[in-house]
Parts: sequence; structure tokens; C-alpha cells
Amino acid sequence: MDTKLPDKQYMKIGEVSRITSLNSSVLRFWETEFPQLRPVKSRSGQRLYTRGNVELILNIRHLLYQEKLTIAGARNRIARPSDFPEMTVSDEMTNAGKNNLLDEVRQDLRELRDLLR
Repeated sequence: MDTKLPDKQYMKIGEVSRITSLNSSVLRFWETEFPQLRPVKSRSGQRLYTRGNVELILNIRHLLYQEKLTIAGARNRIARPSDFPEMTVSDEMTNAGKNNLLDEVRQDLRELRDLLR
């Protein structure tokens, strides 16, 4: 996806609509069809989409409009993490494995920082 996403934590539905070139009614409908798409809501009920939500919407749009899948087909494709390995961490990785990986990354970053000093 070559769409440039703003560097913001949350985006309102109107902004997401402009970024994705989709009507807000389509976004609200997709929320009912794709369980992975759950924007948080503010106290006033405004939908607030994260960057991950927007990336998911762009993937859904690609599957439906470019690959011509049905909604059920797109839902099944997204539900299989192997189709989007860059978006998910392996389900086989345990919490301990994730923590070990994070510790290794932290150590690598410390070593890099020390080299740059």
C-alpha cells in the first residue's frame, strides 16, 4: 500500500475516510463484518482509528476491490495470519518467547548506542 499515513496515534472517521477513499458508512459497515476492525470510541462516541486499524482497512479494501474477493473471502484471508506475516506476531510464540525477543532487541540497541558514542 503506497498510501502515506499521518504520524498520529488516533484518527477520526472523516480523516480515515479521506485517507482510504471510502465512505464513512462503508467503514462502519466493515466494523460489523470484520471482528479485527474495532476502533476505540471517545467519551462522546466518536470513532478513533489507530494506524493499525487504517492499515487493516487498506488491506480489506485491496482484497475486496483489487483481488475481487467477497466479504467472507476477505474475512477468511485476514483471519489467517500467514497471509499477512508482516502484520502479526506468530501465534506459536509464547509470552516468554516474546519477552526474550524483546530483551535481545533491547540488548542489540544498547550495543548499537554504545558503538555510536
